[in-house]
Amino acid sequence: MLRFIIDGYNLVHKISKIKDSSTPCSDLILFIYKNKLTGSDNNEVWLIFDGGRPPYQINNFQYKIKFSGSESADDLIIKKVERVNNKKQIVVVTDDRQLAYRARSLGAKNISVDSFISKTKIKEKKEKVKDIKYSLQREITEELKKIWLDEDKS
Repeated sequence: MLRFIIDGYNLVHKISKIKDSSTPCSDLILFIYKNKLTGSDNNEVWLIFDGGRPPYQINNFQYKIKFSGSESADDLIIKKVERVNNKKQIVVVTDDRQLAYRARSLGAKNISVDSFISKTKIKEKKEKVKDIKYSLQREITEELKKIWLDEDKS
């Protein structure tokens, strides 16, 4: 099991559709969930945001959401890393160089925001390849019936 600790607003500001949203925290959570960016549902996901909780409802999809309040999100992320026994299981998602360095010095892995969200581009390409019109699906099905069921020979 991996434990993703995500620098929330650092990620929000890298995704143009979310950055300009009126509900960026919720939209980010949905984006991560829909694109399965953290892999298996068994992986633990922490999203840490600077400041206080926003005034809108946040769906968490079993993720752990934390707002830092008066503390910085970076300090809260480091505290989370320090509390975990097996640091090799931790993946800190941030482009903040100082935070990434601090996390790595404790034994956690770091991936950049671009590497984290690049998985969505791969999925979009795969989905386009699978997109076959219904008429072509029917034609393929009929051809396979002829081949496999010997329908022409009867």
